[in-house]
Amino acid sequence: MKLFSTSSVLKKAKTKQRIEIEGDLLKQLQKTLLEILKDVVYVCDKYNLYYSLSGGSALGAVRHKGFIPWDDDIDIFMRREDYDKFRLIFNKELGSKYSLRSLETTPEDGFPVVQIVKKGTIYKTSLTPSSNNCGVYIDIHVLENAPNNIFFRYIHGIVSLILGFILSCSRFYKNRKYLLDIYSEADTKTIGLIKQKIKIGFIFSFFKLDTWGKLYINWCKIYKNKESKYVVYPSAIKHYFNAVFLREEYCKTKNIQFEDMQVKVIRNVEKALENLYGDFWEIPDEENREKHFVFEIKL
Repeated sequence: MKLFSTSSVLKKAKTKQRIEIEGDLLKQLQKTLLEILKDVVYVCDKYNLYYSLSGGSALGAVRHKGFIPWDDDIDIFMRREDYDKFRLIFNKELGSKYSLRSLETTPEDGFPVVQIVKKGTIYKTSLTPSSNNCGVYIDIHVLENAPNNIFFRYIHGIVSLILGFILSCSRFYKNRKYLLDIYSEADTKTIGLIKQKIKIGFIFSFFKLDTWGKLYINWCKIYKNKESKYVVYPSAIKHYFNAVFLREEYCKTKNIQFEDMQVKVIRNVEKALENLYGDFWEIPDEENREKHFVFEIKL
């Protein structure tokens, strides 16, 4: 099933008042991200919770022993059962310094990725129209239990995709004025895509954004079998059916260096990176490097 990601289109679009993250600003941001990661890893180790670096963060650990030089975010995986425990102890262990943004804690945002946000900072993107609770963050990608039966796994995937698309469109509809303003200088195709998602969001506005968020997350975590053969990350940028993994491969970890600390990655991380990136040892040309931008930043 071939699908495209709206976020990948918007990242390349021309916007108003964008701030490129590079130079000293990038170094300061990476320092803040590393601080958040250290605090999260401390709690995970203290309570024996599973986590592993994922995506570009895992690539950075393997290839650079830290951040990819131009990287400006950190991603980690958590299994559903470990994330649920983490969420329960969050306020006690981290609540004075961070806030937890997720469909369970802040459903009004309608954003499916869990984020650990550092209080007192600002990191305003196209996904965070308000300066409230939009600080510097690291992403937690929750691995859900996936059905062993291929038919039920297909149903789980299709409904996840449908609900996820409705959620995304509903978020576009809620934030329509902000999005049309910051992307007013974008190309016709991008503006057309934004308007199309806003229209679809209007069709489904008979439910509020937080209701669609609750429907989505409750469906994603509906399977309770912690011993299932597969796990899945339903909100992956390449979508559900490209993010189904063998539990045996993705839930066993090893330690690896990341900057000045030891972190966990999945045991067969090199194979996973090869599946995701191809020849991940090759440094991409500058024009092919994934970079983010913000509209307001305070560290």
